[in-house]
Amino acid sequence: MSRVVLSSVVFVGLLCSLALGDLSRVQASEKLAVLVLGTSEADSELAENVTEVVIAYIARQGSFELAGKEEFQASLGVDSELRGQACLEAMSCLSRAAVSLGVRRIVSGSVGTRGKQFLFSLALNNVEAGQVENRVFRLIEGDVGLLIRAVQEGITELFKPRVQPGRVEVKSRPEGARVSIDNAYLGVTPLISGTLLPGAHKVRVEAENRFPWVSKVEVMPGQDLGINLTENNLPRRSRNPGRVAYGSGVMSLVALATGGFFGVLSQVNTSGSVRAEHQSAFEERDRFSKVANVSFITGGALALISLGTFIFYRDDVFGRDDDELEAK
Repeated sequence: MSRVVLSSVVFVGLLCSLALGDLSRVQASEKLAVLVLGTSEADSELAENVTEVVIAYIARQGSFELAGKEEFQASLGVDSELRGQACLEAMSCLSRAAVSLGVRRIVSGSVGTRGKQFLFSLALNNVEAGQVENRVFRLIEGDVGLLIRAVQEGITELFKPRVQPGRVEVKSRPEGARVSIDNAYLGVTPLISGTLLPGAHKVRVEAENRFPWVSKVEVMPGQDLGINLTENNLPRRSRNPGRVAYGSGVMSLVALATGGFFGVLSQVNTSGSVRAEHQSAFEERDRFSKVANVSFITGGALALISLGTFIFYRDDVFGRDDDELEAK
């Protein structure tokens, strides 16, 4: 039982430490109601102490007022922890209590023990809007001191504004362009992304035979960012320069190899016993030499064509890297 019930020394120390918390985001002069119930009747005393912890933490801020715990419990009109829990989880029940207490937001929760573990959860309910603004859940392995720290952290987190995600909508001409966000492929245009965390995201749009469009975009909380790409954003990329560059390069190597082969043959000495045989061998080496020269010239010309194509049509041959695309 000593594990469940907070000692008076620890509890007083906790109340003193709660003054260090920061709930500056809570609206000034707002009235709140707080109630934490046990997950079972055996945890009811623990739940009362945790409720006091939460109330003390909020009250120490001095920027708003709190409805009384007993008043809140009375407004629920339940006589057990389990029935109370069922009511705290129903927005309609909380709304009735909120009207009675004159509040628009209620901090509700539960706490219990499981073996050597503490479990607690808190919810910030906006009964005016009929929705839960935030939730926290903790499973603590350890003593009451760890539970205290977890409650402190949980209350602070509870009042942090929830970050609303955004989305990106991408349209393009031509349609059917592939869309990736943060290097994850999502589909083809027209496309609406799933929810994205607010902030910078890298968007890449690729269409067949066109240069990709790449950009870093800023997604705002709770907003849809529209991206409408035209043909100017996705300029055409010709495949012919690549074929010419690589084709002429290969043919250049073949021509140079042929020239080398016939050049070697033109230098081979042949033997003969009569003048006519020597004359025939000389003419043959001369033909080999001419073929070699033509092959070398052709190979050189093809090499120049290949090199020039690689240089002047570099983007079409190799494409553009993402840095270049973003710069454009």
